[in-house]
Amino acid sequence: MISLKSFHLFFIALSIVLTIGFGYYELSGFANNGSVLLAGLSLAAGLGLAVYGIKVYQKFKTI
Repeated sequence: MISLKSFHLFFIALSIVLTIGFGYYELSGFANNGSVLLAGLSLAAGLGLAVYGIKVYQKFKTI
């Protein structure tokens, strides 16, 4: 069975991939009119999740 710590790190990583992927999708022009605002928000959220993931990983080392 997967531990709660491992699941949390996996879920954060999956969220990072999805938000950055959506940001790329919006910037690449595949979407209608290529919404730059949505792309920027998504990429910023992905960056924020990456920082959060690093902090959580460091905290899990001590637990």
